[in-house]
Amino acid sequence: MSQHRAAQATPRPAHPLISVVVPVFNEEACLEEIVRRLVAVFSGLPADLEMLFVDDGSDDGTLAVVEQLAAADERIKFLSLSRNFGHQVALAAGLENAAGDVVISMDGDLQHPPELIPTLIDRWRQGDDVVYTIRKANRGHGLKEALSRSFYVLLRRLTGVDVPTGGADFRLLDRKVVNALGDCNEHFVFVRGLVPWLGFKRSAVDYEASQRFAGRTKYMPRRMLAFALDGVFAFSTVPLRFISIMGAVTIVLGLAYGSYSVYVRLFTDRAVSGWTSLVVVMLVFSGTQLLSLGILSEYIGRIYEEVKRRPRYVVDRASAGLPAAASRSLPARP
Repeated sequence: MSQHRAAQATPRPAHPLISVVVPVFNEEACLEEIVRRLVAVFSGLPADLEMLFVDDGSDDGTLAVVEQLAAADERIKFLSLSRNFGHQVALAAGLENAAGDVVISMDGDLQHPPELIPTLIDRWRQGDDVVYTIRKANRGHGLKEALSRSFYVLLRRLTGVDVPTGGADFRLLDRKVVNALGDCNEHFVFVRGLVPWLGFKRSAVDYEASQRFAGRTKYMPRRMLAFALDGVFAFSTVPLRFISIMGAVTIVLGLAYGSYSVYVRLFTDRAVSGWTSLVVVMLVFSGTQLLSLGILSEYIGRIYEEVKRRPRYVVDRASAGLPAAASRSLPARP
């Protein structure tokens, strides 16, 4: 974890425009409270506020509420995606369309406390380009916390990218970091890994996660597994090397067992038991081959999606001044 740097690296605007990007999916009950708390926080800050809500294909009244809020307050803008493209893609869409000198991302369930934003801004004013947050352990979620911690330890070892344990998508990014992030055009976007991969000066702030304000969590086990796989396969080729290691190990085991069978046949009066050993060998080799094919399939599938050059998301509706289509989100290669 990088330490806070007190020395200011670059001059900061005295009165910056700060964009708060909030991806939302079926969060209609939380929206008014988010806006109320953000407005209250920024009322005491020397900064202009832009609130950008990204509706990720909600099927409740989320979009209608966002449009009503935007009509009542010109600081509120929105993007409505044509379907559910996933949280990380919705977050990337918001970052691409935010206009601020500083961009702060947070979830739409109010588990990320807006009251922490002044602390993030203070760190930015002191010279940090990235200020990320570390969630303290949630009481009553011991198994989930243990699995999460193990995943981030494994991810760091496999990828070499310093993705912090307990990290969240509640972070502050300087404009130059947002611009650099916009140059990362991969289809399977994993913002939580891309930000530390970019580098820049950064520091961490601890926070206590609040209870969800309303609704229910969208991160079910299937989505969490997909999220974890995207993190590994987006940044590491170690699983491919693992295939070579498994191949070498199975060859050594096969040669050892073959040598043992020849020895028994030629130099002893015992017969090699064939049925059990044959079944075991077939199961081991078949399992190894299927696992290898599965790993290869993950990489090939990602290559297939990348070469099609489809946009990461499609915008259905947007506030005035924001793009009505997302073709610019995935520019053609020269």
